[in-house]
Amino acid sequence: MDVVPALAPRRKAIIDGMRAIAPLIVPGLPFGLVLGVLIADSNLVDNLAGWSSSWIIFAGSAQFAGILVLQAGGGLLLTVLTIIVVNARHVMYSAALAGRYAAAPRWFKIVGPYVLVDQAFAVADQLPPNTGLEYRMWHHLGAGFTAWTLWQSWVAIGIFAGASIPEEWSLDFAVPLLFLGLLVLVLRNRPAIVAGLVGGFVAVASNGFPSRLGLLIGGLAGMAAGGIAEWLEERRVTQ
Repeated sequence: MDVVPALAPRRKAIIDGMRAIAPLIVPGLPFGLVLGVLIADSNLVDNLAGWSSSWIIFAGSAQFAGILVLQAGGGLLLTVLTIIVVNARHVMYSAALAGRYAAAPRWFKIVGPYVLVDQAFAVADQLPPNTGLEYRMWHHLGAGFTAWTLWQSWVAIGIFAGASIPEEWSLDFAVPLLFLGLLVLVLRNRPAIVAGLVGGFVAVASNGFPSRLGLLIGGLAGMAAGGIAEWLEERRVTQ
């Protein structure tokens, strides 16, 4: 008899998480469509394998970067390094939220980070500090798996639609557009702005490098610049 009442707070937290992330995830869904088209057009793997890679990685920018490096003839090591650099921001997300989930059960510490994408972090970070752990956990899962479901659906649509898109409809413009959109999402403070501008400039300047090496170089430059900017800002505040 107590099962239904016990589930009610969880259900509310899940629904609240779904509602909170919807305005953030919907504008990014067309990029999932473009990623699906790119997977279908790359001929690197069959469509099902390409789609399943999206389940494993669940990081659109990293998938884009990895596909571009492979298409340009980059080896497996360079591809993995590029994906790690592009996804490095997720380490900062985890560190920023670690204290709020310190008492969470082990299963959540395994599942929760899997859906910690940019938008899910923004939603989790906006919850009041006094939010209860139970509510915070299910709110995050509601937000994260809503993003996951919508993203995978649009990637699948892009994969199946890719075969019907004429070759003369070049989608090269869509890749820089994706990264521009992601850049706008993370420009929330001075170190992030410095990292984005430096990383973007270096990536563009090194665009002619073989095997899309410019993506890796730009990512490393952005990380270094952002780290220095954050150190300088913390030093200025403490003085």
